[in-house]
Amino acid sequence: MNNPQQPRLTPIDEWEDEATAMLDGVEYDTELGLRMARDAIRVSNGELSDAEFHEKYHDEVLAEFGEDERPTKPEGFDDD
Repeated sequence: MNNPQQPRLTPIDEWEDEATAMLDGVEYDTELGLRMARDAIRVSNGELSDAEFHEKYHDEVLAEFGEDERPTKPEGFDDD
């Protein structure tokens, strides 16, 4: 999965504090958003596939939003 030609995405140290501050007061699960953001970085770095990312959060996204319309849905993924 890792491509040595692709530079690794390394977030600044304060990114979680800034993200938490931005999400403060929203009606949705902030911790879910932060976990998904961490794993999105892993996807960008080739450490996690789009399909793995989608499957990992599918049930939580359904519970939080009532639907899962993310563009990461793998072909043939059974979301019933």
